[in-house]
Amino acid sequence: MGDEFEFLRTSELVDQAKEACHITTPNDQMTDEEIRTVMRWVGQCMPDTEWVHGKLIFGRMGIELMLFVTLSEFPSFYVRYGLSQFN
Repeated sequence: MGDEFEFLRTSELVDQAKEACHITTPNDQMTDEEIRTVMRWVGQCMPDTEWVHGKLIFGRMGIELMLFVTLSEFPSFYVRYGLSQFN
């Protein structure tokens, strides 16, 4: 009896987000605004993200996923905007 886990690579998640957002730019040529758009799409797919009075409110899981995917796929963006936090 084997438990099989399905997973999605961060690159595949970015590809899905780009398709949903109609972005065709190669990852290494994406503008900061395109990266932001893709990451918003990723975050809004999480179950703890919700719309409140017409405004998108990201929960902890959505924020963590956006940060993880950004670091994995767009490390220069992550560093440029100081997205790491030292406690």
